[in-house]
Amino acid sequence: MITYEEFIVIHTLHRQGHSIRSIARITGIDRRTISKRLKEKEMAPYKKRRYPSKLDKYKEYINTRLLQALPNRIPSSVILEEINQRGYKGKIRILQNYMSQWYKSHLNKDKQKSVIRFETEPGFQAQVDWTIIRSGKEPIYGFVMILSYSRAPFIYFTNSMKQEIWQECHKRAFAYFGGVTKTILYDNLKSAIIQRDKYGKNRHGFNKEFLDFSKGWFIPKICKPYRAQTKGKVEKLNRYIKENFYIPLKASLKGSGISITPELLNSYIFGWIERTNERIHATTKEKPSDRLKIEKSYLLPYIPKEIKYNKKKEKNIIKIPNIDISYYTKLSDYEKELLQGVDYAS
Repeated sequence: MITYEEFIVIHTLHRQGHSIRSIARITGIDRRTISKRLKEKEMAPYKKRRYPSKLDKYKEYINTRLLQALPNRIPSSVILEEINQRGYKGKIRILQNYMSQWYKSHLNKDKQKSVIRFETEPGFQAQVDWTIIRSGKEPIYGFVMILSYSRAPFIYFTNSMKQEIWQECHKRAFAYFGGVTKTILYDNLKSAIIQRDKYGKNRHGFNKEFLDFSKGWFIPKICKPYRAQTKGKVEKLNRYIKENFYIPLKASLKGSGISITPELLNSYIFGWIERTNERIHATTKEKPSDRLKIEKSYLLPYIPKEIKYNKKKEKNIIKIPNIDISYYTKLSDYEKELLQGVDYAS
């Protein structure tokens, strides 16, 4: 049995050029299953099965005993003796597996590790986030995508974060860059993810509409909880947009009677992006515009439907070209293959 997320991965990896043998090696899924699923445009539903465990009626007692002992641990042999007296007839291994999973979810043994940053390969990853520009009755949200290799950004302002707007912003970004990266990294956005670890550790449940949107073009990846620094490129850009674009523009329009709207901000943002792309980036020591020229050749071509862009003429405004030029998630298992052995903070 495979999950819907794995179904999407199979189709996406195949669309990216991987053979059935390669997909099987990356995902650990049987080749016959992969071959069967590639013939399906939509995944046939499974009937959910739940197999009863001999331990089920003792779990409430076990949970109580383990909680009483925290932060210390009670040996499984002790718990086994106690539940044997209550009628348990199963093996200790079943109990040990259950206790192991229980402790993983109740104890944080992992010490905070420093995030080692490295330069991702061109065309491999983009990072995406929403940033709130203005809240209240007339909110303004900024959709932000940054290509991890070149640091080239795409920014688009809206008054809504609905799923259809979320997808439309992705399409605009793909058209703007002229293609799609293999993976896109997100934080815990409701627009992308509905349940973390839904199918087990690092196997998340995604918003189905969004997952269908990504099918065949890119693999959505979720950064670890409470470690948004792994998505640091877009986090820094969000702050930079507010401090270096929005606040100065708002100050210059003060007293003019001109209302700040998403349309107004979009009429200025692409000229601002062009200028920032010509500055030397503090980390790469290169211009994003120069690195973007390299990265574009690694992007998967994206053929969008016609998008109507703001045609208002303003000084230093860059129009998004209407060009005919689409890329889930236990990705930690797939990264080494996709990156050919290069490790990075996930």
